[in-house]
Amino acid sequence: MHRPYFFELFALANFFLIGVLLLPLTPAVFFSLPKFGMQLVGVFLAELATGIVVRLVVGWFDGSARQYLAIIFSPAWLFDTARLIIFAIVITHTYSWIKLMVPILHPHRFDHQLWNFETNLFGGYSPTVLFFSLFSTANVLRFVDTTYGPVFILSMNIAYAYFLSAPSRRLRIAFSDSNALLWLIGAWIYVAIPTLGPAYRFHDLWRPYAALLTQTQSTQKHLLENYQLVISRSPHVNRAVDVLLGIAAFPSLHVAFETFVLLWMRRLWRYGEIIFGICAVLIFIGSVVTGWHYLIDSVAGIALAVVAYLPVVKAWRMGHWRALSQALSVRFAGVTGP
Repeated sequence: MHRPYFFELFALANFFLIGVLLLPLTPAVFFSLPKFGMQLVGVFLAELATGIVVRLVVGWFDGSARQYLAIIFSPAWLFDTARLIIFAIVITHTYSWIKLMVPILHPHRFDHQLWNFETNLFGGYSPTVLFFSLFSTANVLRFVDTTYGPVFILSMNIAYAYFLSAPSRRLRIAFSDSNALLWLIGAWIYVAIPTLGPAYRFHDLWRPYAALLTQTQSTQKHLLENYQLVISRSPHVNRAVDVLLGIAAFPSLHVAFETFVLLWMRRLWRYGEIIFGICAVLIFIGSVVTGWHYLIDSVAGIALAVVAYLPVVKAWRMGHWRALSQALSVRFAGVTGP
């Protein structure tokens, strides 16, 4: 058994921090974790199973399936897998509570300041408006409206399936360390610089396009209702609020995650690099076109991805990606690495 990993300690520290900060208002952070875990564990198990099946199918053709089976049935691999899933749940739970309670932890909103800041950077013209104008044709808006959510969810499923099912302990733990940094640092930046996003604060810009953004604006309305329940401090708030429906715009964790996985995939899996390169572009464009984010939010998301990625790569001495790729045979199959 390996000593506690960084992602475990970091997740627990953040879990207890947000729990203690919210304790005068509600103890729900602590009490809701078991139920939350039961709801989410099936998702991670399904992603794990999908990754294993795909690796075995590919391994059947390249001759590595038997060796891969020996690895994934080893006690060490199975025990690490349980830890990865348990703490992926803790990280998701903690992130969700931090994001949900942003208006309680820091009631001020910086939407106008961010709008003015990025406008000043571009010589007095809003880059968010400019970017939106470039992609505001009817066909583009309909495409973004119907694909933004599904593309992001599918890309998350692919990423977690790939890394959860990987045979290499080093790869799985390193990814989990940096993934914890990405989501939890991002959540506290939400608290430091609370914003709702342009679709909420500058709704008049998106109002004329409501018929083309029906799915997006329906979701935004649902999240806003949840947000209003939070700030109402109703005595029934713990029962009524959906923890997964917090609102926060800066930085864009959607763009951050796509960029983050793209960085990992660059020399691990060629097709993964293509998939997440396309997803990163689509989500970057969609994050602004839908009004979820200012352009500066997406730029900050890219920066956050780099910050979460580079220190972990260095700490785990994973600079020789091509050699590692060959050792793992990472075409969604392969044998164990160090």
